Amino acid sequence: MKIFGKKFIDWKRIQDVPPAERKAKIIGAVAHALKQINDLPHSNVKYAGADDSLTGSDNPIALRMSDTIKTPDRGYEALFREVDMRQATSKSFDVLDVSGGVTFYQQKPGERAKLSTLPTAAKTAVSMLRFTGGFAILDDWLRFNEYYKIDELTSDTVMRWYNQKATLMYGLITALGSGINQAFDTDDVTTINKACANIMVNLEAAGYPLDENPSFYIVAHPLLRMRLMKALASVFINPNTNNNEIVWPIAGMVSTTKIASTSYYVCLPGRKNQKGEWEDLTARPAQRDELVLGADHVWTGAYNGVIGESKQWRRCALS
Repeated sequence: MKIFGKKFIDWKRIQDVPPAERKAKIIGAVAHALKQINDLPHSNVKYAGADDSLTGSDNPIALRMSDTIKTPDRGYEALFREVDMRQATSKSFDVLDVSGGVTFYQQKPGERAKLSTLPTAAKTAVSMLRFTGGFAILDDWLRFNEYYKIDELTSDTVMRWYNQKATLMYGLITALGSGINQAFDTDDVTTINKACANIMVNLEAAGYPLDENPSFYIVAHPLLRMRLMKALASVFINPNTNNNEIVWPIAGMVSTTKIASTSYYVCLPGRKNQKGEWEDLTARPAQRDELVLGADHVWTGAYNGVIGESKQWRRCALS
């Protein structure tokens, strides 16, 4: 079995497991694989290793996002700051308004410090969304060694989970109103430069503290990738009217088919772009179902996201 291009179960070792324990052993190995995946950062991380339950010892080293067939779209993770709610007892978290937080005051000698408080009204609650799915593993699949069916269903389950999550997170971006629109100016380089500058100006005017040279991300449909990569590659040789260059740090480009190809986005990541993680995708213990002569395997997880400040985004026109 391969998930994200990585081998997690060596089916040759299944014969060493008593038949009555095989379903539980399979689910245990899959749960271990999901934990490895969920614990990883977004990209540029290699992972490998052996598991004491059915995982082969000759695991290939896989590079995240290196296999476009087996690896789902998780580019949004670079854009949203994670709020870890896995151990929380609340079904929601608050995104504080810019008016909240700590304010520093000039302190006279001997004067008590003025302590700031969190706002009581200027905040937005983001509630947990739970998603559940699953499939049955039939007795005959194990009886006749039809492990490929388990491979297909497991891989499809993981892919669909992350695909649905990506749809929700990118949907937050495309749902932003026309107030973030950036008009086309001369060429893509000039437009991107203006988008970055406008994000900084707008956030400063709203009261957000900013780095003097922050890094931005570009989010675009794959059909625009070549066009935008040319813009990113443009550099000053001898500065004149025929040469141009993006003067802001671009940390990366996220390509996704989940946004339209009629425009692209420039984003200051993190801050009020937040995603809450209550429960990573988890395989629950198998439930025997005699009606299908097999065992039902339920998969579930819980998360949600929010863009708490639209001023971190600009939607750039192509012409």
